[in-house]
Amino acid sequence: MNSAPLKLGLVRAVASRRAVWALLATLAIHHALCQAAPAPATEGRKAETAVTLDSPEPTAALLQGASRITTPVSEESPSARLSNILKVKNTDQRRELLAAFGAEMGDTSPERGMQMVLTELQTIPDRQSFGVPLLRHWAAKQPLAAVDACKLIPEGERRALAYSAALSGWATADPHEAADWTLENLSGIYRRTAIARIGKVWAYTEPRKAAEWALAYSSEVDLVFSLSEVMDSWADSFSRDAADWSANLPAGKLRDFALSKAMFKWADYFPQTAAEWLIDHPNDLWLLPRVAARWGQQDPAAASAWLDKNVSPAVAQESLQAMVLEWAEYNPRVAFEWATTALKGAAREITFSSIFSQWASDYPQEARLTALKLSDEPERHNALEAVFAAWCGQDLEAFSAWLKQQQPGIEKDLGIEQLAGILIISNPAAALSELLTMQNPSRLQRSLTQNYQDWKLNEPQAAEAWLKQHPKAVRLMTP
Repeated sequence: MNSAPLKLGLVRAVASRRAVWALLATLAIHHALCQAAPAPATEGRKAETAVTLDSPEPTAALLQGASRITTPVSEESPSARLSNILKVKNTDQRRELLAAFGAEMGDTSPERGMQMVLTELQTIPDRQSFGVPLLRHWAAKQPLAAVDACKLIPEGERRALAYSAALSGWATADPHEAADWTLENLSGIYRRTAIARIGKVWAYTEPRKAAEWALAYSSEVDLVFSLSEVMDSWADSFSRDAADWSANLPAGKLRDFALSKAMFKWADYFPQTAAEWLIDHPNDLWLLPRVAARWGQQDPAAASAWLDKNVSPAVAQESLQAMVLEWAEYNPRVAFEWATTALKGAAREITFSSIFSQWASDYPQEARLTALKLSDEPERHNALEAVFAAWCGQDLEAFSAWLKQQQPGIEKDLGIEQLAGILIISNPAAALSELLTMQNPSRLQRSLTQNYQDWKLNEPQAAEAWLKQHPKAVRLMTP
């Protein structure tokens, strides 16, 4: 029952005795070398004492052991290697070296590695780069010691990451035990992130068992976290098997969720094969637009041609629309140019609005200038409305300043309408006053009436008081 203090005392005694022998050996070698040449200048370094994580001493006192012995040690010591890695200025290279070193320490000297995480790494990204592989490799061999060491990490996101790393390592050796320990000992976000990692690791070797294990959860939140990672890993290796298993689940949102995960991962690698599977399963054809969107990221021309030949015009248009919307997130100009030739009717109108909204969120003037080039007047106006609405939502001050400098005309009227739609919530009087400056009579009447009625529903007295002071508005809104 008192073995832990005794164990620590023995460790210290052994460490001290080794230090004495090391010192004697160093002095003997030094004396022999001095007979032939002057001694080079050396820098004394402190050796680290052995530290065990199951010690009953407080963590702070335990970690002070590194300063108790002052015997010079080799430059190849863990601290020296870590110090050299931390001097690497290139962030990506430094973190790759830290990850490799962390994995090595997890295999050879995990407790010493944990001490380094807690005392010798200053930034959180560096700690994580070193600590995650350390815990993963440690837990593959000594799972209980590794998960117990996670308690040394402060509460919060860092501890959640530590548990996930340790339990993913444990899962490589025994996923059943790792899962049982997690359910018995963790809760909240610690449990969710851990079971997600366990499920992901397990699914690479036994995907069906991992999926069935995930389905056994009584908590829907835990189930979704776990099943998501299981299906992702399963589909990463055996997409068709994952889709077939999901399709055989009882009808409902859980089946739809699992199948969606499998199909979207499948579409990342073999989108045409995934689309063909959906053709053979017509009840699941609702997933085709999303699969087509993934396909469109890789080869939109091939996706468009396949859709035209294999599905109805309505499904093809819906799928093409999904493709363009996803495309617009990373290249709106090219997505717009492609949509002008591939889409028509209502799908084209809706897609144009989405593309210009996405585009204007980042580059409003670029999107505006492109919208102005549209030859069809209704399309041009709709595109400008989407641009101005997104610009208002992104930077109201900049848009207002730009709008004031514009010459009267339809473009300014469209901008005023969008500005009023924002101001009516926070400053309705200013919104209506802005509308009164519009030039197009029909647009002015429609916008003024609509926004006034919205204000009147929420603040009838304030709205009526404003109206009495603006006889022009009364005349415009009177039939």
